[in-house]
Amino acid sequence: MFKYFILKFRKCVFIVLTTIIFLVILLSKSYSKENVFVIDNIKVKGEIDINFSREKYIDKAFLKSFEILMSRILLSKDSNKISNISLNKIKNLIKSFQIYEETYRKNEYKANFKIYYNEAKIKKFLGQKNISFLQQKNISAVFFPMLFVNDEMQDFYENFFYKKWIDIEITNELINFILPLEDLDDISKIKETKNRIEDLNINDFVNKYDTKNFIFALINFQNKQLDIHLKINFVESKTSKNISYELDDINNETRLYFILKDLKAQITEIWKKENLINPSIPLSIRIKFSYTKLQDLDQLKNIFYNISFVNNFSLEELDINNSFFKIDYYGNPKRLKTELLKFDYRLKNDQGYWEIYSDE
Repeated sequence: MFKYFILKFRKCVFIVLTTIIFLVILLSKSYSKENVFVIDNIKVKGEIDINFSREKYIDKAFLKSFEILMSRILLSKDSNKISNISLNKIKNLIKSFQIYEETYRKNEYKANFKIYYNEAKIKKFLGQKNISFLQQKNISAVFFPMLFVNDEMQDFYENFFYKKWIDIEITNELINFILPLEDLDDISKIKETKNRIEDLNINDFVNKYDTKNFIFALINFQNKQLDIHLKINFVESKTSKNISYELDDINNETRLYFILKDLKAQITEIWKKENLINPSIPLSIRIKFSYTKLQDLDQLKNIFYNISFVNNFSLEELDINNSFFKIDYYGNPKRLKTELLKFDYRLKNDQGYWEIYSDE
């Protein structure tokens, strides 16, 4: 009788806990804090006169911040698709804002804004227009600008791209560029393989900087033309690209500033393309997860919360040892695998049968 009572009690506890887990996972996802895009340091100023209106400058900050946000998350070719958006629509996409350093001095108004955009609304807005966007994500990468002038390699202190790369900013800064130290052994290897760039093992230079991400730019000036060969590795995705610019004089800094800025923008576009999602086409996947204790489920749930391109998830089936989640996400399975690996979880596909397990 006592054993029967214990078995019945354990069964009831399991049913109750299962119900609680379902409710917590489903409801928590619905009411969890929304992710937002934050646009900081938006400065506006203007004369204080008889027609002065504080709201006018707030609106100006909204317009400016939206332009910056779109330049960060959209490819350049898609920017014109949202160029006619109204101010009221922009306001509807904003979750909240803060004003810093607001002053009224010497008949001049100045303010600094921090604006929080509602990511869910941004996704819906872009999805309705069928525009893919970057799930905003910054990255650090080593930038190697190797400049040859008439076949002579320039030292870093002579290299305009090395000296000015960090100083010149673009609107959609997404990459934290790390400039290398001048290493004589590295320079010697580069000189030897200048005409056999595909044979160059960039990892030999990158490993010392504690990152696998790099942009190697072989820049060659000759006959009034600047040819740039890029070898790029972003999170194990390799890309090559050739770019050419007309340049009358290697000392023409005005033209060099333009080239550097454009080159920086093109590299950023490559990073964007690697991380585009189409909000109008979410993918679904059913994943098995074996667990030993209830905390394992709660931990995995928190992982899903922290993956920004996971749109929704639900626990569809549960027994004492195994659980089955349905996940709706944007992007592709490779990207989901990469993101889960950051949290020490591996996603395995066996002929369409998906399973996730802890890598610890």
